[in-house]
Amino acid sequence: MRKNGVNRELREIDGGVCAPAGFRANGIHCGFTKNAEKKDLALIVSDRRCPTACVFSVDSKQSGPACVSKKHLKNGLARAILVNSGVANVFLPDGERLAELACRALAARSDIDANDTVIASTGKVGEPLSLSTFEDGLRPLAQGLSATEEGSLFAAQAMMTTDTYAKHTAFAFDLGDFPCKIGVAFKGNTRVCPNMATTLIFLTTDVNISSEMLQKALSLTVKDTVNLLCADGASSPNDTVCIMANGKAGNYKISCEDTEFSKFTYALRKVLSEICMRIVQDCDVDNRVFVCNVTGAKSSQVARTAAKNLVSSESVRRCILQAKSGVESMLYALNCAEGDADYSKVEISINGGENTYVLYEEGIALRIHTENLRRLSDAKEILLFVRLNDGNYSATAVGCLQPEYFT
Repeated sequence: MRKNGVNRELREIDGGVCAPAGFRANGIHCGFTKNAEKKDLALIVSDRRCPTACVFSVDSKQSGPACVSKKHLKNGLARAILVNSGVANVFLPDGERLAELACRALAARSDIDANDTVIASTGKVGEPLSLSTFEDGLRPLAQGLSATEEGSLFAAQAMMTTDTYAKHTAFAFDLGDFPCKIGVAFKGNTRVCPNMATTLIFLTTDVNISSEMLQKALSLTVKDTVNLLCADGASSPNDTVCIMANGKAGNYKISCEDTEFSKFTYALRKVLSEICMRIVQDCDVDNRVFVCNVTGAKSSQVARTAAKNLVSSESVRRCILQAKSGVESMLYALNCAEGDADYSKVEISINGGENTYVLYEEGIALRIHTENLRRLSDAKEILLFVRLNDGNYSATAVGCLQPEYFT
């Protein structure tokens, strides 16, 4: 079998998490929410135990489900993802024990081993979460699993909290002669409750890859995508990104950091970048996106910190919304990322729609007419470009302008 050739084209397709062969999904209402029309328990299952990787909240306090999932993934293998919405299993004294018992309850009602289950939770904090609610819904949930787009849709609907629509999609790409797919169901919205949203991203793929390389690929790509997602300026203890890879594409097995690993990592990064864009679009009432691209940094950490500081700065966003230059706020955000930067070398420009303006260069803040800035601030996508001219590293952070929070 020859190794995979080069094909970096990514194509969006139907099917969601069920697009890759060998995956089924479902979502039902079982009582975590009072609205009987709202699905609140989701299940995504691989036909066989397979390499699985996760990254969790950077918050110092991780949720009970996250702690249980980390224990279950010590061998790098899993078969199922179980998610409830409505009530968040966080800051509960018995939250970890409850999450473990929920996995065992699933095992008792299906052919899925408790230790092969990743579990997550999202919803209101501080409300009681009952094991009996899980027990009532798990059997019909497992029995209704489907390898169809509807199954993926139901799972995505069951993860929703303040999201305005169920988020799921899939992408196709080629590794040489082997067609491969990545499916995804995700949630993350702060339009109703800023600073209190949980980001959950669950991916499935048919790529043949080892557990170790899958974890490495996910960890690498999350640093430059999900970790630079600034929808609410806060991290939830429940934040989880998980990917299962069942190998059914039949490609040459990725077992080291070779060119095949790079190709898969490229595809995964593109998928996560697109997901981040869709999350922030749903956070803004006008579906607007604020993107900051930092280049020429002396390290990857400086680039990431600078990009995230700029996108998450309330002062910077306020200036954009009020048609002001905001150079002072931008330089302050950069100073927090790299205090010893040579600001005479820094260049800052901003783009919105068909309009691009240089805001700062050679140590001078340039004057831009207010009417020009006002036209720019109305654009659906605001792009801030910062060139530090101090190295070869770059990073891109994405966020939303969230105008309702500044009125």
